[in-house]
Amino acid sequence: MTTVTLISTTIDNIIRRGNEVKVCQEHVKLIITALTRLQHGFDDLVTSLDKNHSQEDLAQILKAIDEVVISCSEDESCVNGMTYRDLKSVLLRLHFRLTQYEANITNGYETRVQLFSDACEKQQLLLQRSYDEMMRQRLEAIEQSTKTNIKEQLHLLHEKYLKTIESYLHTCIELHKSEIPAGLTGDIIAKVIHNFYQISYKERMTLEYEWQSYKLPLTRTFIQLKPDKSTSFERNELRRLLMEHEANMLHNNCSTKESSKGIWKQLLSAPYMMSMVETDCHSEEDNLSMENIIKSKRWIVILGDPQCGKTSFVRWLVHHLAQTLLNGQHSTGYGPLRIPILIRISEFAEILKEQPSLTLFDYIGIHKWMGKSIVDDSLLSSNNISCALQDYIKQGQALIILDGLDEISLSDQRSKIINVVENFVQTYVPTPTDVSVFDNIYLNKLLDDPSRLEGNQLIVTSRIVGYHAAPLGGQFAHYTIQPMNMEKIRDG
Repeated sequence: MTTVTLISTTIDNIIRRGNEVKVCQEHVKLIITALTRLQHGFDDLVTSLDKNHSQEDLAQILKAIDEVVISCSEDESCVNGMTYRDLKSVLLRLHFRLTQYEANITNGYETRVQLFSDACEKQQLLLQRSYDEMMRQRLEAIEQSTKTNIKEQLHLLHEKYLKTIESYLHTCIELHKSEIPAGLTGDIIAKVIHNFYQISYKERMTLEYEWQSYKLPLTRTFIQLKPDKSTSFERNELRRLLMEHEANMLHNNCSTKESSKGIWKQLLSAPYMMSMVETDCHSEEDNLSMENIIKSKRWIVILGDPQCGKTSFVRWLVHHLAQTLLNGQHSTGYGPLRIPILIRISEFAEILKEQPSLTLFDYIGIHKWMGKSIVDDSLLSSNNISCALQDYIKQGQALIILDGLDEISLSDQRSKIINVVENFVQTYVPTPTDVSVFDNIYLNKLLDDPSRLEGNQLIVTSRIVGYHAAPLGGQFAHYTIQPMNMEKIRDG
């Protein structure tokens, strides 16, 4: 009985010291909880101790726990030469030994299983919290080391390319301030106006003529997004099917029409197409704002049906960012400011036919928008703007937008464009810790936050069907534009 009294006193002392420990508090608390449970059932424990003659086993476990807790209390900075990681590991092993001992003296198989199950669950939750905290600290350390660099780099780049960048930003504003109304021809508008106001024939002809040169101001676009249901595995499998199909087409000399028919039959028969077919199945929880997506994701793919607002949105975004940069601000609702670079994939594809070795990086600066120059200044050459924009990319201060990835008619050229884009992203759009879109998805999530860290960002737009026939590889975040919601527009 003396041994039992000693054990009870030791447990009291461990609990008292454990509550005062500042090192590995959650791990020590796990052991304190187990010891408290033992104390509450101490009457049964005494019987078990006497019956099983296991006082010595428990005494050894408690002695080991007591030594660790005392060492934590006496020297928190050293802990007898152990690292905090080693100490946490020791505490978890001691907690498991304590649970194992309790199970050995407990009657009932189900009760024993429950004890082990609860202990494992608590340890797993603790390990996850510890890991999350470690990742948070690493992210904060990265943020602190790069926070001042962002403003300094932007300032240095702006000073170095002052005239060139200002001219480029002014041109961005001019190019993307308005758009031609899609699908609204002059005769349609004239008919609608005539039905309401009974205008004369001459007035109708005048309206039709003037409407040809009319452009709508490109104000903020209201689009609502939902996460795309297709997985990385499904997209990669679809890409594999496409590559196999292209190889078969070359081997069998099929016509383009027969080729297209064959690939779509193959795609639709694939079992992993279901989540892609069911694009309209979503819940309210799927609704996401564009601001939050751009702030939290580095590699983004925006999918949508024709005329749903993909190009209008990215054009407005370029206009918005250019205007904000010229105003001297450092951030917007979309996160830290990066210089916007908008490229039409179809125009890049045309140049690529003439220059097959051209990379996407080399194309930046000589690119146009709808055939129009991106710098409206005769004193500036394309080489000037190329050097400036490419330097912004090298310094991780750019938002690159690739519009219309699906707008490439030939499948072999589409595959080449995909490879060119992926090579560009691999080289120029990593995280600040050099994690790429093709690396571990969990590293991407844990060690990257574009709203807090520097580094380039990438947005790709595409129609839904055309994209799934030749998707990008890697861990891009995919979102689909939802149908127009007037209530959301009014709220916005």
